[in-house]
Amino acid sequence: MKGIFIIAPLILVIVLGMALRATGFMTGHDRERLTRLLYWIVLPALLFRTTYLAGGDISGHGNMFLSAYAAMAALPLITLLISAFVTHRGDRGRQALSVMAAARSNNVYLGLPASVLALGNAGMEAASVYLAVALPGYNLISIIWGEVVYSGGISTKAARDIAARALKNPLVTSSLLGLAAAQLKIPVPQTLLVSMKLVADMATGVALVSLGMSLEISNLASALRNAWHDALIKLVLHPAVTWAFLLIWPVPRTFLQVAVIIASMPTAVNTFILAAGMGLDELYACEIIAVTTVFSTVTIPIWIALLGIN
Repeated sequence: MKGIFIIAPLILVIVLGMALRATGFMTGHDRERLTRLLYWIVLPALLFRTTYLAGGDISGHGNMFLSAYAAMAALPLITLLISAFVTHRGDRGRQALSVMAAARSNNVYLGLPASVLALGNAGMEAASVYLAVALPGYNLISIIWGEVVYSGGISTKAARDIAARALKNPLVTSSLLGLAAAQLKIPVPQTLLVSMKLVADMATGVALVSLGMSLEISNLASALRNAWHDALIKLVLHPAVTWAFLLIWPVPRTFLQVAVIIASMPTAVNTFILAAGMGLDELYACEIIAVTTVFSTVTIPIWIALLGIN
């Protein structure tokens, strides 16, 4: 039941976006404007602020760092092999999306509430540490993996192209700037941080409405047929790989439980915005997000039970 209560509000807002489009209250042009607003303004503000506030507190958690970043490196590679040879052969765009979607959990807007609901204040404390360790890499590595796959390799020319595209990506640059400011202890005025929070607070609601506007009710069955394998990778393989590396580099039990819970979350809604900004198949990204969100109402309670959380 905990998993259902966490996911239900997201589904309702997605349905709202679908209704706004279906009734003509908002159009495809409105969705494009919302996407641009999210990609260039709202999400960069969210990522800079979150990474800045979290990025300075990563000392003293070596095993958490090793396990988190090992999972970030291994999961996209495993997903790429599955995608290239089984599910999306010959389609680099969908392979890139599959790799990104597999690694991008809804950390903040679902992961934190889920950790608190499951473990109380201890869950909040452990989740804060985990996000402080993992957020900088999470925002960069998954995007760079997507760029590598979409570019078709890591030759010298491809590396230059990837670096150039990554540096033009406002989500990458905002994360880098936030991490650099935190590590260098550059003070950011509180007024500016509060202003960023006001802008960033729009992220989930606007992104979910925009996502819903991109979906058609009649296409949900098709989305299930198209994206069920990517949903299984995200909801089953991702938490399993995370748990495996946490056993290799042990951490306190609560930290392990929180890391696996966060990994079990559905694909982050901003993956849809990333896909649109990178020129990938944003409609397929919508399908992955929708299917993982629906399926997670079943898989999240299972993971919580496997972790021994009552």
